Amino acid sequence: MTTLTVLPSGKTYDAAAGATIMQALLAAGEAIANKCDGKAQCGSCHIFVTEGRKTLSRIQKVENEKLDTLVGVGSKSRLACQAVLGEEPVTVELLTFV
Repeated sequence: MTTLTVLPSGKTYDAAAGATIMQALLAAGEAIANKCDGKAQCGSCHIFVTEGRKTLSRIQKVENEKLDTLVGVGSKSRLACQAVLGEEPVTVELLTFV
């Protein structure tokens, strides 16, 4: 179990290690865009990971290729559908509103 903090609201949720950030957000009742059902095809779940990036799974080729096509991507960018939570707390900033 780990802690997931969501900005800009500042809400904190308990989340299962091994779940994607998207799965944890949806389980907590947090709204996040997800048009492709977590297949890294649409980029609508683009988030910034402001703390805890090192505890997340590594960026795989499919996620990296999708991030390369998006506007506003930075060093803290991840796709919530692809980033798997580790054991350490993570803070994310939601960039889209559903």
